[in-house]
Parts: sequence; structure tokens; C-alpha cells
Amino acid sequence: MNKMMAWLAALALVLAGGLAQARSDIRDGNALIKPEKNARYSIDGFTMGKAELYGYIGDLRDSQHITGIVLKKGGDDEQRHIIATIAKALGLKSFEQDGRELRELPQPDLPATPPPVEPATDGATAAPASDGAAAAPATAQPVSEPAPQDETGH
Repeated sequence: MNKMMAWLAALALVLAGGLAQARSDIRDGNALIKPEKNARYSIDGFTMGKAELYGYIGDLRDSQHITGIVLKKGGDDEQRHIIATIAKALGLKSFEQDGRELRELPQPDLPATPPPVEPATDGATAAPASDGAAAAPATAQPVSEPAPQDETGH
């Protein structure tokens, strides 16, 4: 019985240590992102690209209520831009670690709303012009009007 209790206590410590490790990349409300090679990022023991990072940070914002993203030292200009863009899109602050200090990353200007999309008529879409000029919109005749006929009815 004592061996069983000791085993359960050891298991509980291991699980508690694992949970503490999983949350180690969030400090003071900020997610700590380690830059990796080839435009990849590491957080909480996972390495991912920018799309996966966006989803992961969004989940942390909702579940852990983070308020910012910190790119650890060593990131390049593209990685700084990606972190700032993700932060801006998710309504978070963005920083870069500079020794023990945090330096705020400038966030890009993003459009408030996406540009409007012209609806296609009758399911037809215009093909892009080959010379780079804007294509004329596709036109369709209304279904309710019959096609013009001559005097013989044809």
C-alpha cells in the first residue's frame, strides 16, 4: 500500500511539473516566442509556421487571456514583421526581447475592413486580361426577357 501511495505521489509530481512546463512560455500576460530558422517559431515546445502560430496565439488570447507577444532575441526583420502583424490582427501588443528589456515592435497599418468584392452575375466571372488591364465585368441578359425575334418569329 505504501508503494502504491509513493507511486501515485511521484506520478502527481511528474504531471504537475509537466503542466508547469507547458505554461512556461507565458509570462506577465505575454506569450514568449522563440524565432527558429526558415520562418518558423517555437512556443510551449512546439515549432510551427506563421499560420499555425496565428491560430495558437489566438487560442492563447482566448483561453489564457494574454495581452501581448514577445519575440525572443534572434529574430530577423521578416519574423519581427510577422509577429507584429499577428499581434495587430488579434488586438495584442507586440515586443522584442532586448536583454532584460522589452522593446515595442511597430505594428503595420492594416485596413479596417477588407475591400469590397464585386458580386458575379449569373455565376459567370470575368477572366483577367492578359495585358494586365482590368477586365470588363461579365454581363448577362435577364432570364425573364425573351431573345429578340424577327418578323417570322425566329
